[in-house]
Amino acid sequence: MSRRLPSEEAQQLWQEYRAGDMYALAKIMQSYYADLFHWGMRLHGDREFVKDCIQELFVNLWKMQASINSVGNVRSYLLVVLKTRILRELSKKQATHQSALSDEYSFSVEFAADIRLIEEENEIYQIRKLEHVINHLPERQKELIYLRFYQNLSFEQIADIMNLGRQSVYNLLHKSLDSLRKNWPVNTIGLFLYFLERI
Repeated sequence: MSRRLPSEEAQQLWQEYRAGDMYALAKIMQSYYADLFHWGMRLHGDREFVKDCIQELFVNLWKMQASINSVGNVRSYLLVVLKTRILRELSKKQATHQSALSDEYSFSVEFAADIRLIEEENEIYQIRKLEHVINHLPERQKELIYLRFYQNLSFEQIADIMNLGRQSVYNLLHKSLDSLRKNWPVNTIGLFLYFLERI
């Protein structure tokens, strides 16, 4: 997996891409592909569908290169565009208008891809338990937990991706963590943050 680009380097590559450098766009794609794929799989579990959406995203970026604007954060911008594309493609498949899908899509959290790095059986048990508890949260809360703790995005970036105000993001996170506390023993809630940092 490629290293995640520092924000300044991503901004520099974005400017080079806007100036017509195809190599810069390829480097952005290579650097963020794993994040985009993991994000896409949380929104829709069909691997080939997600790969196609990512490929179309970058093909369209190249086509729009001459007219595209600067962005505040390249990674969060790509996550927003991928989510929009996936929901649009799903709405076509389901013959439903996209706005009807904007808040009604399935979102799942799964740590299976990273669990091989963890050797202790008790840790694996705790991670599975965490996965179970998170997946019983409402969809928007699961998405927020994933973006904040797995993708390590700021509240501003999450607000953009989820199309919410910043205060709404704070409120939703508070509500999500309250739900987790109620469904996980108080003495193990500290493990929540520990495991999310490990994976």
